[in-house]
Amino acid sequence: MNWWFLALWTTLVKGWVVNEGTTCTLYPESLIYKGQAVDDAPSIQQAFDLCGTNGTVIFSENLFHVNSVLNTTNLLNVDVHLRGELRFSSNIPYWRTHAISVILQDQVTAWLFGGTNVTFHGEGGFYNGNGQEWYNANRNQSNQPGRPISFTVYDSTNLLVDNLRVIGPQFWATFVWDSKNVSFTNLFVNATSDSEWGTMNCDGYDSWKSDDLLVENATIITGDDCIAAKGNTTNLLAKNIYCEGGTGVTIGSIGQYAETPDYNMNITFQNVTVKNAMDGAYVKTWQGSRTWVPSNGDYGGGGSGLVKNVTFKDFELINVGLPIQLSQCVYSDNSDKGCNTSKLAVEDVKWQNIHGTSRFNIAASVYCSDVHPCPGIEFENINITSVNASLGLPYYDTDVDHLIWQCTNLLDQKHTGIPCNQAAPSNFSQWIYSNVDHTGLARSSA
Repeated sequence: MNWWFLALWTTLVKGWVVNEGTTCTLYPESLIYKGQAVDDAPSIQQAFDLCGTNGTVIFSENLFHVNSVLNTTNLLNVDVHLRGELRFSSNIPYWRTHAISVILQDQVTAWLFGGTNVTFHGEGGFYNGNGQEWYNANRNQSNQPGRPISFTVYDSTNLLVDNLRVIGPQFWATFVWDSKNVSFTNLFVNATSDSEWGTMNCDGYDSWKSDDLLVENATIITGDDCIAAKGNTTNLLAKNIYCEGGTGVTIGSIGQYAETPDYNMNITFQNVTVKNAMDGAYVKTWQGSRTWVPSNGDYGGGGSGLVKNVTFKDFELINVGLPIQLSQCVYSDNSDKGCNTSKLAVEDVKWQNIHGTSRFNIAASVYCSDVHPCPGIEFENINITSVNASLGLPYYDTDVDHLIWQCTNLLDQKHTGIPCNQAAPSNFSQWIYSNVDHTGLARSSA
């Protein structure tokens, strides 16, 4: 090798950030530290500092070690190209004490990202959250304190994320917060565990306090919500979604905080496949009275607001535990604590062209509180069959020998299109593990 070429190569690589005008190309520290997992976060921050306005940031086709938090916000007119692997460290004590707060539910994030007129292109690269370490440490807890969201879009306008792949997310894979006109296209999330511990709370995509959102062409394999429109999500379209495992797609949970009303309006989920999941298409809200929830030192309930103009359309459900649900007391299952106190109204919610199989003998549980009966709830062209029935087998461990469609407090129920054949209990769980009896409760749980 010529000495001048070697000197040039060394100069370029030892810079870690090659800055050519408004383009910054990143190379990992490991190239000069004999493959050691040296933290690349400082050079990543430097690249965004140098080229975060009217510029381009390129992650080269290499392995980057991210051992500390990233805050790359306030970007302007920037294109980001991810061609390598971003491997976040499994130093759980570090992340639990250093990750960045996102306010909602006391959650935190490993990477806060955002700005105006920003594109993020996954070009063969991916985000590796080292999730297995978190799943083992979490031991099926919900909302473990300090467990970080993988990638959070914050305070952004006109932002596109295309072809992002998130493998082994630590917690929620992607989160959109306080933003407008944000699109995620061709999203891939795989949160699966190879141990006895599951991937609890590894949502694929969540949104909060954001408007004008698109999720299109997504494959999400997870142990929780594939897509969740949390409080004050408006004008969201999620279409062409494949969801495997977990709990399907949802509005909520909302109504958690008395101080901040939630308005979730104009939301459509369309052309969705949900396979081998606990839930399919549902709406979940907190009750109207505050209830202590110690899972993350947080509380919930008492929030007001409105869910309006929501459509679940063109769904294929394959072996889904609870295909359709609306609950205004989802966090008081098996206790009935505070149910029938909802301060949050739900109206004009439609399920259209839904077909497939339920794991048990229930197709739908639609419960609205006495305080806020629900107008405008509609089922149209719904065809759901129990797996047992589809195989010609009898129901088991139940005193009901037909498919259950349970409903409570629906206004103008005879025009809803729901073949209601028993009352929905106020404290019906989001997760069921057996067939349901005439009381509307599952006979056994796991």
